[in-house]
Order: sequence, then C-alpha cells, then structure tokens
Amino acid sequence: MKRHFVILSLVGIYLSGCATVARGTKDKMVIDTEPPGAVVITDKELPESKSARRKDPNLEATYYGCAATPCEFKLPRRSEFILTISKSGYEDVEIGVDYGLHRESLNANLAGSAATGAGIGLATGTLVAGLMGTGGVAVGTAAAAAGVATLGIGAVALGVDGATGAMMNIRPNPIFINLPPEGTIFEPHPGVAALREKRRKREEKKRDRRANKALQTGYNNQ
Repeated sequence: MKRHFVILSLVGIYLSGCATVARGTKDKMVIDTEPPGAVVITDKELPESKSARRKDPNLEATYYGCAATPCEFKLPRRSEFILTISKSGYEDVEIGVDYGLHRESLNANLAGSAATGAGIGLATGTLVAGLMGTGGVAVGTAAAAAGVATLGIGAVALGVDGATGAMMNIRPNPIFINLPPEGTIFEPHPGVAALREKRRKREEKKRDRRANKALQTGYNNQ
C-alpha cells in the first residue's frame, strides 16, 4: 500500500536578563492548514485552569489551542506538548512540540554581559588609578574588576533568562500542514514519540526518587 506523508513546513541594553527584556517569556505558536478551518488542541493545560482545579478538582480542565486555523496563541517558551489538529473529512494529525535554546539570545546575553562587565571594569580601573596613580597595582586592580564584573553580570543574565525561559524557542513553529483526507495512511510526526518517551523517562526518574526517599526514610526510622 502506498504511504502518503503529511507536509509539515517550518518557516524557518546590556543588563541582566537581556533576552527576558527583549523577547519576553512567552512565544507565539502559529498554525495554518490546507484546507483552513481546523480545530487545534494541545495537552498543555492553561494556568488559570490549573489554579481553578486546585480549588475545585471537579472542574473540567481547559487547554491551549484555537477554534479554527489559521490561528495563533501565546504560551511559555519553555513548553512541551502534543498538538492535535482536527477537521471533519480529514485524518487527525498529532505533532510533538518541544523547546530548545535560541542561540541568538544566548549570544546576545554573552555579548551584552561582556560589554557591561568591561564598562564597569574600566570605570573601576579609572577610579582606582585616580586614587592610587597609574602604577601596576592600579592597572592590575582595574583588570580584576573588569573580569569580576563580566563574570558576575554574565552569570546573573544567563541565570535570569534560564529561569524565565526567555532564551528558549518553541519548535517546530510556525507550522503549516496539508491535512490528509480521511482514510489516508501517513507517517506520524516523529516528535510525538520522542516527547512521549521523554515524559516516560521523566516519570520513571520521579518514581525512582520517591522509592529511594521512602527506602531512606525506612532506614532512618529503624
């Protein structure tokens, strides 16, 4: 039997937290289909839904998605989810969406941190030179100040952006799909299996940690 493939097209200041300021902590997920008018739903729950269900577990969960393609929605850059695209008369298509490092943001952080550190070091060196003269001690102190400033600010910048997810990009994004007509056999998106395996391993590690903790607690209580 001939196998068909779904066509997936991918179009493809220097203070601490440069990427957080410039890019924000959310990414815009853009989805289009041929034909248009498909429903998009993810398995990533909305934060307000989580909050409401903590207060009332009987409430039904709501998820990121949109009612009809072409569409877009924003969600945290550090997101992973399985996205399902559905339309009457066509096969449902699942796509595994994950996140990865946005190298341009990392490079901007490093360059910005270095520039700021050098500036602080130069200012510190000038101040020290004015107080102590232009001897070797002052020069050495200025160089040390520049190094410390660069490393310190760089660490803070990377730490802030790493924590907020501002240096991350959701991928694949944007997405364009030719929906397969009903009855079509097609290759599933490989990201779905990869994401499920990632989740499985993560849950396995959690179970192991809980088991080790329970075992350790039992030893301590003996």
